[in-house]
Amino acid sequence: MRIRGKLAVLAISLPLFAGVAACGELQEAQQGVENAQQGIESAQRGLETAQNCAKATGLVNFVPNFSDQQQLREQADSKAEEIGKLAEQTSDQALSDALRDVQQSMQQVSTGEVTIENSAEWTQHKLKQTERVLRICSGTTG
Repeated sequence: MRIRGKLAVLAISLPLFAGVAACGELQEAQQGVENAQQGIESAQRGLETAQNCAKATGLVNFVPNFSDQQQLREQADSKAEEIGKLAEQTSDQALSDALRDVQQSMQQVSTGEVTIENSAEWTQHKLKQTERVLRICSGTTG
């Protein structure tokens, strides 16, 4: 009788142990799925930043022609608007801040604050801003 009792307890216990083991495997699988999702999200952020950097590089390399003031203001206003939209779209805070700085510089040109007479100083400042954007996009600091 004792052997039957022990066998009965063992027979009842086996599914419980199997269930516990399966539960552990399920938790490991769920953790694997969560890790994969985090990896995908990280890759998507990286792709978004790369796409925004490609756009930013084209926009910040704009060199205005100060000889035609009307065209200059229109182009600078258009670039400032495009740069502002890009700054809003990016989730990379450093890139967004750098783009906002470039946007402000372009707005100075579009409002007439920067003229051919003071354009050399502005150009030097914009060059530094452009280098900052490029450093952020290349992943270097300094």
